[in-house]
Amino acid sequence: MLFRVGFVADVAGLDSSADAAGWRGVRDGLRGLPCAHADVAVATRPSDYRPLLQAYAGYDLVIAGSFLLTDPVIDVARTNPGTHYILVDPIDAPMPPANLAVLTFRDDQAAYLAGALAAMVTKTGIVAGVYGPDGAADQRNRAGFEHGAVYVRPGVHVLGAYQPAGNGLPYANPVWGAAQARGFAGQGADVIFGSGGSTGKGALRGASQAGTRCIGSDDLSSDPAIDCLMASTIKHLDHAVALMVADAAAGHWAGGARTVGLAEGAVELAPVQHELSASQLDELQTIAGRLASDALPTGA
Repeated sequence: MLFRVGFVADVAGLDSSADAAGWRGVRDGLRGLPCAHADVAVATRPSDYRPLLQAYAGYDLVIAGSFLLTDPVIDVARTNPGTHYILVDPIDAPMPPANLAVLTFRDDQAAYLAGALAAMVTKTGIVAGVYGPDGAADQRNRAGFEHGAVYVRPGVHVLGAYQPAGNGLPYANPVWGAAQARGFAGQGADVIFGSGGSTGKGALRGASQAGTRCIGSDDLSSDPAIDCLMASTIKHLDHAVALMVADAAAGHWAGGARTVGLAEGAVELAPVQHELSASQLDELQTIAGRLASDALPTGA
């Protein structure tokens, strides 16, 4: 029997790294299945989200590839209880109907490793984090970073700030992020963690301007304006989507929350610069193993 998957991307389309990774995950999850077919639809405006999701009702699996589709996919899933849906990486995880699975990531585990790395390399004993506007993912990132830093160096001083409400578009104020990073550098922070979209990316540029080291989120190695980068916390969204698609195709469907992290190979801290000593790299590896087995609390 043919297994059909529909994937709906937001208005950024497959030019968005997240949507592109999600679609790649669909194809990876179906690879090797002789009777499988996948379609992708890209919205031209937000009002397209519901109609595009509804158009795939009756498929075996429908995937909403962006947090921007959170409300539409919940509504369409409730209207079509016989179709299985997946919502990929929402900012705030909703209470889903039984036929909707919500894929979230252990941001806190990767951020914990970022905090551990920062505490290993700081010379001033002060590190800092710049985050988005206090959403659930921002709170997980901050808790993980701060707990990881203190775990490695109990006396470390950890500064942090969320993007203020009303201060520019959420996750899209690089000017504020850069200014906050420079301010933290002025307070002695010599390693700065920037997360939260272009707000966090601005923080990394501010760290570069201030001459401090920095740790990012997502792969920023190709940005010439960020020359302070030691490592980045990375979500392997394609891998996580592939796991869920393969499970659904094999008949192992489960609605509700599905959280993936280090244990599933869905998050990591990479690449770590070679300037670390062998013992420091070993320590990071040991911490990662303990996080994957839930032997270390991240505070999130």
